[in-house]
Amino acid sequence: MASETKHAPGAKKIDAGSIAKPFREEVRTQVQKLKDSGIDAPLLVGLLANSDPAARKYAEWTGRACRADGIRYELREMDDPIDVEAALRDANDDPRVHGIIVYYPIFGQVESFSGESQDDYLRDTVSHKCDLEGLCHTYRSSLYRNNRFVDFPTNTKKCVLPCTALSVVKILESIPTCYDKSKPIGRHMEGKTVSIINRSEIVGRPLAAMLANDGADVYSIDIDSIYLFRGGRLHKCEGETPESCVRKSNTVVTGVPTKNYRLPSEWIQPNTTVVNVASFKNVNEDEILQIEGVQYVPMVGKVTVAMLERNLMRLFYNFHHPDVQHEDRSKAALEEQHPVPWYGSALQIYTALAATAILGMMLTKSK
Repeated sequence: MASETKHAPGAKKIDAGSIAKPFREEVRTQVQKLKDSGIDAPLLVGLLANSDPAARKYAEWTGRACRADGIRYELREMDDPIDVEAALRDANDDPRVHGIIVYYPIFGQVESFSGESQDDYLRDTVSHKCDLEGLCHTYRSSLYRNNRFVDFPTNTKKCVLPCTALSVVKILESIPTCYDKSKPIGRHMEGKTVSIINRSEIVGRPLAAMLANDGADVYSIDIDSIYLFRGGRLHKCEGETPESCVRKSNTVVTGVPTKNYRLPSEWIQPNTTVVNVASFKNVNEDEILQIEGVQYVPMVGKVTVAMLERNLMRLFYNFHHPDVQHEDRSKAALEEQHPVPWYGSALQIYTALAATAILGMMLTKSK
């Protein structure tokens, strides 16, 4: 029997399942409390209209996890991608549905009049009240402007964040050398440098924004360009290469969706955290675990599913819980009984009249 390959001192392969476990236990507790109160568990609807094996596998994982944790899950399959928009609007309008996930790519796989941009259109078609993935315009724009609440200025309802990107953040939070929770919010990764080899709208771009919002310098590396996210600003990098970025990074995230790509192991520095989010292995696992202090996460799928469930619960408590719906109906009824006048408040009309009078006096004096 061959002996196991020994890792370098401090090098470690991290099981994402152990990180996902407490989040799923929290979801199970929340669901049980709802059931004990006579409230049905939230309903998640998945829409699948492609033959991508990875998408179908993700749908199967989602269903198994939801059922195991007491969440209702319904997969709606379409033979023709053109039917997805109608199915999506039906789900948006269905009061029984509390969360929606669309398994992409859809139009990106086959010839389409709209091309790949049709998938972007579908993402923006999902109602923000049901957008489990946090990819619609409401949540994307909030993320890139570092607005953490969806109900400004009351700030009682936190935004939903993209599941896979959020899973990487939660993984990094669990590694003491990555996140420093003793610092204020927005500075937990201050002084850290991250390289993300992926700039998709689903993973790479939102992840770069999230880590930059937490204080890191983030290199966003794509096929033909490198950008630096720093302090809420995006800078195009001249003179940098993927190698130079990776060599100076404390954390490296790989998300290249092809089996032919391998990140050169010699670029990885000691004590670096490496997270692989691609469905293919983007690194040589044996080689990087021979680098001192490397923390390696080979897969994020289990944490992604846990974040998906967590997002569903957030949507439910933000918009769908019976108490919230009762409050919304009460507000609407009150507004009908006491409509807001066209001029706003008395203070607004007083200010407008005063400003008009002052302007009139100034014009009179000028004559």
